[in-house]
Amino acid sequence: MRFDSAARFAAVALMWGSSYFWIKIVFGGLNSAQFSFFRILVGAVAMLGILALGRERLPRGAGVWARLVLIAFLANALPVLLVELVDDAVGADADMVSVFNASVPLCVVLLCLAARRADRVPARVAAGLVVGFAGVLVLYAPWGAEWLSAGAAVNAAAAIAYAWSMLLMEKLMGAEEGGGRAMTPLVLATTQAVIGVGWAGINMPNGGFDSTPHFSASIIGALLVLGVLNTGLVYMCFAWLIREEGAAKASGVLYAVPVVLTLGMVLLEDHVLGTREILGMAVIVAGLILTRLPQRTAPAGRTRSADRATPAAKSPAAVR
Repeated sequence: MRFDSAARFAAVALMWGSSYFWIKIVFGGLNSAQFSFFRILVGAVAMLGILALGRERLPRGAGVWARLVLIAFLANALPVLLVELVDDAVGADADMVSVFNASVPLCVVLLCLAARRADRVPARVAAGLVVGFAGVLVLYAPWGAEWLSAGAAVNAAAAIAYAWSMLLMEKLMGAEEGGGRAMTPLVLATTQAVIGVGWAGINMPNGGFDSTPHFSASIIGALLVLGVLNTGLVYMCFAWLIREEGAAKASGVLYAVPVVLTLGMVLLEDHVLGTREILGMAVIVAGLILTRLPQRTAPAGRTRSADRATPAAKSPAAVR
């Protein structure tokens, strides 16, 4: 694994895995709707500033914006909408929700197979994702959850939607000769933040005006971390992983998130690890290692990254 890919992988895993602790701080002064709006607003402002410094521009054309809006809808708006429509979705078992969140990589593989694009998922990567998911099951042991419930159906639909959004991201950042738009991770992350402000604004009447938000130094600091890093720069790193490695391999970072979260609980909340949790995390790490082992051969002397690369993608402006 190249150092730059490893660094981006680690940044995404650490930030997304630690989000729980920052969100706890923010909820000391904001409710859920207010948090969603201010987080994405901070992220959008930051990314627009970085875009201007990088001398890149937002995309033009109704077609590409329609695809960007669809990605934002699938990854952000649809899960919220489903939860609001289904009464018992909010009360779904936390372990079950965590398992569905971690099922996104497998959903990516299934969608590729359904589209008859199995060539996007090397056998080694698919095997590693299966092993990683087995580790998630051991870590959370959701055996007593109500799998045949509306809450389970909502979380399953959300996982499939998020997986689909990743494949659409991969397509947009692909080479133009392959039907893509050669969009850089910086532009993609910025547009997603800008569109996200709109989705969050639409959701504000759903509880956002029920109470007055309270901003303290700690809450503002947590919002900056979640907005600038989590929503902006780290999302860009995630998009970069998708562009360079493909959606299936990049999605494996979602398995690292529960490992970081669990270790964070040990360090910050005095959580005591059990044997099952240690075993589950060990299996997850084994699966991740399997997915990220370097390929021994490259077809026709070219790597996947080289096939995706474009002059714009190689320029310093593409670095976020």
